[in-house]
Formats: sequence, C-alpha cells, structure tokens
Amino acid sequence: MRTSLRRMAIAVVAAIALVAPSGAALQTVSASARIPAPDDYFGFPIGSDGNLATADKMRSYFQLIAKDSDKVDYAKLGDATLGNPYYMLTISSRKNLRDLDRLVAINNRLADPRGLSQAQAQKLAAEGKPIYYVQAGIHSTEVGNAQAMLEIAHRFATEDSPYIRHILDNAIILMVPAQNPDGLKLVNDYFTATAGTNYARTYPDLYQKYTGHDGNRDWFMFTQAESRLMVAIQNKYHPQAFQDAHQAGTGAPRMFTPPYLSPSDPNIDPITVQQTNALGMAMQRGMTAAGMKGVGWGMTYDYWSPSRQYQAYHGSVRILTEAASVSNLAYPYTSTRPIGQQEADTNFIEPYDQNVWRLRQILDYTSQAFYSGVEALANDPYNWLYNFYRVGQKAVARTDAHAYVIPANQRDPQAIHDVLDILRTGAVEIHRASTAFTAGGKDYPAGSYVVYLAQPYGAFAKTLLEVQHYPELLQYPGGPPQRPYDVTAQTLPMLLGFKADLVKDRFTVQAAPVGQAGPEPVTPPAAPGEDGAYVVGPESYGVFQIVSALQKQGIPTFRAAEKFTDRGHDFPAGTFVVPPTAQAREVLLSQSQATGIPVSTISKVPEISGTKLKPGTRIGLLKPANNMPAGWLMWMFDQYKVNYQTLKAQDYQGDLRSKYDTIVIPSDVSRNNIVNGLNANNYPPEWSWAFGVGEAGWNKLRQFVEDGGTLVTYGSATNTADQLLDLPIESVLPSGSSTFYSPGSLLSQRIDVDNPVGWGMDPENPVWFEGDDAFRVTDPGKYDVKVVSKYPDSGSQLQSGWLIGGQHLNGADNAMTFNVGKGYVVTFGNQAGFRTWNRAEQKMIFNAAYHGPSEKLAPAEFAELGG
Repeated sequence: MRTSLRRMAIAVVAAIALVAPSGAALQTVSASARIPAPDDYFGFPIGSDGNLATADKMRSYFQLIAKDSDKVDYAKLGDATLGNPYYMLTISSRKNLRDLDRLVAINNRLADPRGLSQAQAQKLAAEGKPIYYVQAGIHSTEVGNAQAMLEIAHRFATEDSPYIRHILDNAIILMVPAQNPDGLKLVNDYFTATAGTNYARTYPDLYQKYTGHDGNRDWFMFTQAESRLMVAIQNKYHPQAFQDAHQAGTGAPRMFTPPYLSPSDPNIDPITVQQTNALGMAMQRGMTAAGMKGVGWGMTYDYWSPSRQYQAYHGSVRILTEAASVSNLAYPYTSTRPIGQQEADTNFIEPYDQNVWRLRQILDYTSQAFYSGVEALANDPYNWLYNFYRVGQKAVARTDAHAYVIPANQRDPQAIHDVLDILRTGAVEIHRASTAFTAGGKDYPAGSYVVYLAQPYGAFAKTLLEVQHYPELLQYPGGPPQRPYDVTAQTLPMLLGFKADLVKDRFTVQAAPVGQAGPEPVTPPAAPGEDGAYVVGPESYGVFQIVSALQKQGIPTFRAAEKFTDRGHDFPAGTFVVPPTAQAREVLLSQSQATGIPVSTISKVPEISGTKLKPGTRIGLLKPANNMPAGWLMWMFDQYKVNYQTLKAQDYQGDLRSKYDTIVIPSDVSRNNIVNGLNANNYPPEWSWAFGVGEAGWNKLRQFVEDGGTLVTYGSATNTADQLLDLPIESVLPSGSSTFYSPGSLLSQRIDVDNPVGWGMDPENPVWFEGDDAFRVTDPGKYDVKVVSKYPDSGSQLQSGWLIGGQHLNGADNAMTFNVGKGYVVTFGNQAGFRTWNRAEQKMIFNAAYHGPSEKLAPAEFAELGG
C-alpha cells in the first residue's frame, strides 16, 4: 500500500507538471544564481518572433550550464564536416552521473543478453536507469527544436521540483542540441546577418556541405561525419528511446508523433514497434492535457527505411517529432482561417483553432513532447529496461534464418570493403572462414564472410542484405498508392554490386570474428617487361580512386576498348593500362594497398583499339544553390579526389571549354536553375556564384557541347539536356501514379558492357529508380545515338522495393550516348548517382566523364601506348 501511495503521489505531481508550459517558472523552482536564464544570457526571450540564438553562443551557454551544474555534463565528441564542434550533454541526477559508467554497462549487458539468465536480466533491469537520447537540428532551417534545447537544459540544471527530480532520478538524458552543428551556424548566423535588410532570411544553400536535408537519409551508409558520431552514441549507450526533433510545413499538424503509418519493416522487433506507439501516444496525451491543439499521429511518416531509423534495428524506440513551421524561420505564420485540418479524427483529436502560429509555440510543443516522452521512461524504468532485454534476447535466439554468406573472391573488392565497414559501423558481428565450407548446398572458399543472424543486431544486417518486398498500399481500393515517406529499397548487394546468400539452415564452418575491416590484402606484381604494362581491371567502382591518383601525378593512363588475352588471362573491355615506369609502380601499388583493388601486369600491350585519358581531366559539377544530388556527388568526388570544380555563374562569362572538359548535371537541375538561379535582389553579393546566367549562359552551355565538351546528365537533368540540345528521345511512361509508380526501388537493367560508358559493369546490374523517366529513341541518326542500357523487353522489372505498372518499362531505354557537334553527351533516365547508394551503377558516371575527353587510339597507336 505504501508503494502504491508513493506512486500515486508521483503521478499527481507529474500530472501537474505535465500541463505547465515547459518555459514557465513553477512555484517549486530554485534557480541557481550562477546560471542565467536563457532570456538573460541571449538578451531576448528565446522563441520570440524574429530572434534566433546563434550557434557559438548556444554552445558557450551549454558549457556554462555544465560548468555550474552537477546535473549536466558537456562533452565534445568530434568535429562536424566543416569543423564545427559536435557535442552532447548528459543530464541526470548527481548520483546517476557519478554511477554513469555502471549504468551504461547495465544497458550494454541488456543489449547483448547472450549468457544472461532471465533472473540476472530482471536484477539488472531493477538496478539500471533507462536512457532517453534526444537530438535536434539535423535539418538546420527547422530552427525551433534546437532553440527548445536551451530551455530544457536550463530547466533540468536549475529546477528542483518533485517532477524534475523524479525524471532525473529515474532516467538519463543524452542531448545533442545540434546534430548538424555546421548547419546551425550557417543558418542562424545568416539569419542574424541579414536582419534589417531586404535580403531573404533563409540560408540559400545546402546547410550540410554534402547532404543538405538528406542528412537523416545516411543512417545505413554512414558517409558523413555527423552520421558516424550519432551512431557512436547509439552503440556506446544503447538508449531505450531516441527522439529526433524536426519541423514540418506550415500547414502540417502542429505536432506529429508516432504511431507511424503502415508499413513497419518486419525486421523491426514487434516489441519496439509497440513501445514506439506507446511512447508516441504518451506525447500526444501530454500535449492534449497541456491544452495544445492540432496534434496528430498515424499520418505521412512510416517505420520502414533504415536510412533514417538506425535506432529501431538496435533495440531503441525511434520517435520522430515534427512541429509545424512558421514563416521565414522565426516569424509568425498567419492565415485568414484556422490553420491546418479542421476535421477531428481518431488520430487528430482537436484541430488547431487559431489563425496564427509562432516560434514560441514550436518551442512549447517540442518541449512538452520531450517532457512527456522522458517522463514515460522515468515512470516505468524497470519495464523499459526489461523489454529492452527481451528485444535483445529474441534477436540472439532467432531460428528462422541462420546466416548470410558473402563469398570470397568477388569481382569488386571495394564493394566488399564498403559493406563490411557499414556492417561493422552498425555493430554487426562478422566472421571470416579460415577453410572452405558448404552451406545451403553451396560450396564456399576460405576467406568468405559469415554474418550470423542470431546476434544482437542481426536484424540490421538482414534488412540491408535482403531483397525488400514493400506492400502494395493504396489510398483506397483501386486508387492511387499510399506514398511511402521515403524510399522502399536498400538492398546493399544490388546497390554496391556483390553477392550475399541467405542460408536458412545451420551449417558448420571454422571462422573467426572480424575486427575493423580494412581493404583486402593484395600481392604486388613483379615489374612488367619492356613491352608490357601494368593493368587494373575496370570491375570495381573504387578504381577511379586509382585513376585520380594517376592523373594527379601526371602518369599517362590508357583503357583497352576491346577485350584481350595475355598469358592465358582474359581482360575485359575498359581495362586500365599504365606504362611500366617507376613512378607508375609507386602510385599503383600504394593505391592498390589502400583500396584492395589488385594490380597485375601484361607481357605485351595488345594491338587493339583503345583510349588515352586526357591528362588532368577537368570536371565541372553544375551545382545550383541547395541542390542535394550535386552535394552527394561532391562527396563522392571528394572521396576519390577527383579534379573537379563546381560551376559558378562567373564561369559563363568566358568560354566554358577553356575551363572544363566534362560537365556533369545531376538530377533536380532545371533550365530555371541555370537561367534564373538565385535572384540577385534577394541575396548578398557573395552569392553571385549562384545567380542566374540568363539566356546567354544557357546558350554557352550548348556551345560547350557543340565545341567538343562532354556533358553527363542523370535523373530529371536528362530532361534539361533535352531542352538544351533537342535530343531525339521521348518518354514512354504514362502519367498518374495509379498507372506507373516506382518510389525508390531497384529495377532490372541490361547494360552494354562493350560501350565505354558500360565498361566494367555487370551486364545485369540493377538500377535505382525513384520517380524518374524512361525513353525511346525517336531518330537514331540525328546525333548518332547509342543505347548503353535498357530495361528488359519483358518480364518482371522489379528487383527490390515497390513498382506499379512495370510493363510500361518493357524495352525502354535508360542510358544513352549522343554525338552532338564535336561533343559527347551521356544521359541516364534514372538517378545513377542517388545519395551515393548505388555505387556499382554510379561507376558509369565516372566512365562517361573520363571517356568523353579521352583521345581515341587506333590499334597500332594503342599498342605503342600513344607513343
């Protein structure tokens, strides 16, 4: 009875605190004189119209709080992409912070319950404290959630109410106020700098150097520093709940929380799904009890893709909160009528009945959702920890599938290195066979990798290695599709180009755990003879790292335009051939060791057609302001150290051919982006690089091609190339999503590997397709058109994901080349460079960019390597 009364008293106090605005002072508050309130520190009321705290001052304030409070710790965890500090606050009671190592160790043990009895797990669950991990500001123009963290941190540091003590005694909070600290600085500093001017207030470019808004689409490829830092927090602390605080459009519900729409990825444990629903509903209840109207759940967002919900495959509840935005980042949004949906529904209890929405309200709704979420953990710590154990226990005891085997000696060592790095970063255990073995009726050589699925994070490995079968969800029977929030496929073997076999039945193999996986060891070849050369196969998408290194050192590099044989070994078209100099050997062997891509030799250079890459090939990337496909391609170019520059408006004032050999136009670059660009009246002069180039600049881009330049386009930019050059193509796809729909799927393709753009490709490598286009050639003779890849003439086009109306793709063309004037144009109807995911396919962009400017050699010339 005494325990029940105590719990009742806590519940009453919690209920009272629940309805108090998070920024308001309570009667029980005892603020430390050493820690100023945010309003005093920043010199304006946080959340007031037209005011934003800036990144540097925010960081100094969090450091001040940690310095003067024994309930808050501050730690810099690393650097973001542009070098701004990435930091985290740990918030809990003094006792919990003193015992933090022990409490984290309990979480780690519950996360991996192998060898842990049920009784031991129950004891640890009773001793431990659940961890609530909240991050804000990954999308930097969603400014309110990061500002809310200031008030939340201050409240925990200074308030001594029973409500706050209860939370701090029974939970640990990990707070990352800015998951994208670079963007926080760019956006908020720009907003402040443009105050009192006629300039637009929103930072006009990507607020994460490479990914922009796509920063939370990187949580399974881990390309960005910020993604890896976030994953390191998850893997170290194993929180029970993760809140990812965002903002949606002005007309969206005033706040969204889970439950999510269907579907949920079947690889997410049902316990996790149910706890996600429960925690989201606790947030909904808390906001409604606090008088906050217009909140909703079960709309827009699903629980499907690991690219944005890493945590759900690692035992954590992943809570997305989406507050409605205001105008111009921090100014009231007004309407002539009450804002948003006005019909009540089960998942939208009380419509918002006002016609004004302010930044202050974003902070209040975000804060209340947070408090209701962390309160749910603090009110029931044992069950949160014990259910966390149950998720882990089910994972390590699974019997429905035994393992994935990644065979040794595959065609692309870069793909194997990348998938091993992805899995290891995602805390997946990998073993490597020391002897040959048989599994599922198939023989595998020594050196093959085995990923057992009965392990804590086997579900993460499974969802990345398997084929996705997205359910066909329609808005109503016979109606249009219910749009997935993001994409529907993430099958790594298809994206990267390697084989991984699911083996359902148990098998025996001698295998040892793999630590941090580096490149495959390579054996340096003996130096070739006087008539020979070094050769590097074209199969690996990583080979262009080697090409960049050769170009940087000015080492002549050639490609065989035909397949050939030397000493009984067959070499495919596209093989790289390098003269046998000492300098070439040094670069090649160094790069081979760094990439795992083997270098070999031939005894004699064959007398076949070939090409010589243009020394120092100059690549231009057409990147308008805020173009994410260009940002992702920039990341890949930077990883491979490609000799490239982004085009500036000033470049069009001269001759584009004098600056660039190849220009690449990624998806989402339109004629309007190029001709009009940013309006010069709306942005300061430092943005002149992104101003429009007018009709004169548009014509100069056409002249670039006609004068001998190479143009490479993919996705919607192929329509831009058509507008520019009047290409002899037309779309074959019908309009209307009920007839044809491919929302981010992997589709069948037939690739001409004898065409220079297809050199080194698997002829059946699938392609990525997300709302893209497919074509037919209308006049093959107009520009000497060559089809590089096309969809099969018949059969199922879908390989992974979701596709409606695939028959409309039958026989359609995808990648094509055109000789336009003296120039060379390569187009891809699909997004051949999507978020760096489809790297096996992306290799064709590199092939095209280097082949166009290359010198074409007759057989006798090639045999002499151009000399």
